[in-house]
Amino acid sequence: MANNERLTKRVKKMEEWIAENEGGPTLNSFVYLVDALRGTTDRLQECERMFQHQRNLMGQYFTERDTMEDWNSWLAEQEENKNAVQEQETEEVSVQEEADSSEEAIEAQEKE
Repeated sequence: MANNERLTKRVKKMEEWIAENEGGPTLNSFVYLVDALRGTTDRLQECERMFQHQRNLMGQYFTERDTMEDWNSWLAEQEENKNAVQEQETEEVSVQEEADSSEEAIEAQEKE
């Protein structure tokens, strides 16, 4: 019951605010933001629906063509390649204690 009363108070405050700002720039901005959020939510839901549909079609295709084993082996190869790249060691570089002056750097390059 307390939640209902609290929500009723919030709605009344919002109604008062809307009445005070009828057609003002703040209310117009608020309406725009709510509409933008609603549109973004609708697009996200549509993308999720399309993704799920595509996923179902791919599963059906792989099952009907008996290519699921090929797909799984290809995925396993990709995972192995990814792990192999991550396991490579980095090359060590020597650390200089002080920065060379420009003259010392030029002399060192000439000696090489």
